[in-house]
Amino acid sequence: AASRRCDRVTNALYATDGSLYQISPFAVACPKDRDDVVTLAKYAAEQRIPLIPRGAGTGVAGESLGDGLIVDFSRHMHQIQHIGPETVRVEPGVVHQQLNQRLREVGRYFPPDPANTATTTVGSMLALDAAGSHSVRVGSMRDHVLSVELVTASGHLLDFGVEALAPRSDGLESDSESGGAKQTILRRLARLLKDHADLIGERQPASIFRNRAGYFLRGILSGDQLHLPRMLVGSEGTLACFTAATLHTSPLPNHRGALLLVFPSLEAASLAVQTVALQQPSACDLIDRRLLSLARETDPRFAAMIPDAAEAALLIEQTGYHERQIQQRLDMLKTAVGELPEPGKLAFEAFTPELVDWLWTL
Repeated sequence: AASRRCDRVTNALYATDGSLYQISPFAVACPKDRDDVVTLAKYAAEQRIPLIPRGAGTGVAGESLGDGLIVDFSRHMHQIQHIGPETVRVEPGVVHQQLNQRLREVGRYFPPDPANTATTTVGSMLALDAAGSHSVRVGSMRDHVLSVELVTASGHLLDFGVEALAPRSDGLESDSESGGAKQTILRRLARLLKDHADLIGERQPASIFRNRAGYFLRGILSGDQLHLPRMLVGSEGTLACFTAATLHTSPLPNHRGALLLVFPSLEAASLAVQTVALQQPSACDLIDRRLLSLARETDPRFAAMIPDAAEAALLIEQTGYHERQIQQRLDMLKTAVGELPEPGKLAFEAFTPELVDWLWTL
């Protein structure tokens, strides 16, 4: 059974996260498996208590806080259940860095890369549609999810992938209660999406690359199919509690290279991004003066390479099939940025995996 705590010390620990906010919860539960989550959902529905899913609690907007029942998925539900040729099945408490360490053993990795990879859980990445520095090339979390197992507010355990609206004819439905609940959700959702298609197209046009405000509804209904994982990702625990997910993995890049360019002003660095984007980098991050100052104070190697006068920097990565290709791509980047009115100055260049990873600690 799930461990439950409602003492003052536990509530105080879970009253804060990475944000400036503080809300004392009603209680804290740490489920050991999906059956515990079902039990918690049914209890919360009966008692009319909000459920607040929580991962590592690193969010800076108070996403994991509330006065209801905090559900800590990081304590017990952190199993990597299956690694396939191109997918991996995980529980929500799996830490992103640990997942990639396991996948590296088979030559694969999970592309989205949030900044707090050493602590961020997959569940929170699903909840927030996490992206990261490489999103310019690999997209965000919803682009890498095949299916999501979840528990609804009514306590139904369901698994959603790309779902056909017509009832299945192969006789492989789950028990009648869950199967009926699933079909009801699909029918009602399809009706809502059809009725409000014009409004969705107006407020969520394809020209907007990324927008975390509200539910992602564009393209969820396609013909007679519903792409449910794309809508569920980014819902921040308001639609269901995720208990497992099947994720797409990618082959590890053969070679990586990165460079750090420093600029005399934030505006100059921002304008340079437009030029960098034309070179199709695998990653690009803008770093402001505050972070550069912290880096210099933290690591003497950063202090040696980053001038005190630097107001901003661009950290850019390229991937390729061999080292010479990486060198050529980085040289093209340096040439293009060097022709700008306020060109960036090369602070450091990295070609080994160890140095590239160290550079990304910025």
